[in-house]
Amino acid sequence: MSHESQNKPVEVINPRYTEQAIKEKAYLKELKKQPSTKRFMGYVKLSGPGFMNAAFTLGAGSFASSVTLGAAYGYDMLWIPLYSFAFGIFMLALATRFVTGSEMNVIEAQDKFHGKFFGSFATGLVACFIASIVYTFGQYALGSDALTSLFQVVGLPIPKSISWIVLVAISVPLSLMYGSGENPKAVKFVENAMKVMIGIMLLVFGAVICVTGINLPAMVKGLLIPKLPSGMDGIIMLIGSMTATIGVMDWVLFNNGMISRGYSEEHETLGRFDAFFGGLLPVTLILSFVSIAFAEAFSGKPGIPTSSGELCDALVGVIPSVWIQVGFYIGIIALVVSSMIGLSVTCATSFYQSTNVKRDPKAWYHPVVVLAPQIGFLGAFFGKPVMIVVTVAAMQSLFNWISGNSWYLLGNDTRYLGKRVIQSRFFNAGILICISILNIVFITFIMSKLGVWPE
Repeated sequence: MSHESQNKPVEVINPRYTEQAIKEKAYLKELKKQPSTKRFMGYVKLSGPGFMNAAFTLGAGSFASSVTLGAAYGYDMLWIPLYSFAFGIFMLALATRFVTGSEMNVIEAQDKFHGKFFGSFATGLVACFIASIVYTFGQYALGSDALTSLFQVVGLPIPKSISWIVLVAISVPLSLMYGSGENPKAVKFVENAMKVMIGIMLLVFGAVICVTGINLPAMVKGLLIPKLPSGMDGIIMLIGSMTATIGVMDWVLFNNGMISRGYSEEHETLGRFDAFFGGLLPVTLILSFVSIAFAEAFSGKPGIPTSSGELCDALVGVIPSVWIQVGFYIGIIALVVSSMIGLSVTCATSFYQSTNVKRDPKAWYHPVVVLAPQIGFLGAFFGKPVMIVVTVAAMQSLFNWISGNSWYLLGNDTRYLGKRVIQSRFFNAGILICISILNIVFITFIMSKLGVWPE
């Protein structure tokens, strides 16, 4: 073999034409003919990108804001993750339509039909690439504190200046495995790992509220009836919570997760199923569990946790069982690691789609691109990541809104989707409400900074 052929970039095959994707497409055609119960179980078996999206959403920012809102407002703010992700589902359904209706990725389509400001810059570089690096600092800050607290519970005095290495050891291999996108079995393995992590979160945070207790009438009211907080601190936390579940990074990750799996027209029902059962349900349950636990623990008490260390230590006093404490910290670690993997994948895909750099899993630069967010390990040495993450999320909402409008137009553009443009007024209305919320979030953030939001 010549030296030239050894250094020739590997040609990446479109995942929708792999043998596994073709078999999956045939299976889905047959599945549509089956009874509803069997069809449901078949979709559960094939689900994956939705769980990736849920695991990504369940990071330091959403956890910290759920903790703070639960501690400060009790059950009143439980509606935020449910309503936010419910409106976000319209964008995930739109991302599904883009993948199943065209082989052109969404950032490329934005560049072609709306200009590079909307695609490569607003969506790719700002809302995804830069944001994924910034958010990783918060993941390491919370995760390293959780690990240090876990080690202390079992009698190991390991400081967070060292414990962050464990996060690297877990997240890096899985990020590289999924980020290559060239091996369908590796992609599925990481998706299954995400399902396991979500299962751990549901189990341990559910166990915590079994210990702290739960007020069922207050929970139902808090979930279904929206109530706005007063004061600057309240509105900023509201902003952070909402943008944690309806941001562009979530849409792009879900979009590219389906591309990695080789989704085509036959997969659209599966994609929508996955967005609901793999995304909305676990995100709402886990964040609600966290808020309820801290609502019970801090009801009527002064001193709301604001640092990553305080977040990890806040419940220890009301959890008598060492094993529940251990489980609580393991849940946080699972939450952080899953989000870090999603950030790495989003960073890489948005970089390649926003630049002229060829995506080559065998190239020397590919691991560098995938692991760029790992610079966030420096967050392990910072004490208060919560407000940093929330503030960045609020500022990012401007670019979420800009990109969201472009996505809406693409969904109705026959040049991109042909006959598969959105036909439903309800679907279009849901998308417009979602991106309008993003605009309101940015405006209210500016209002709060100007001091015009009521105390």
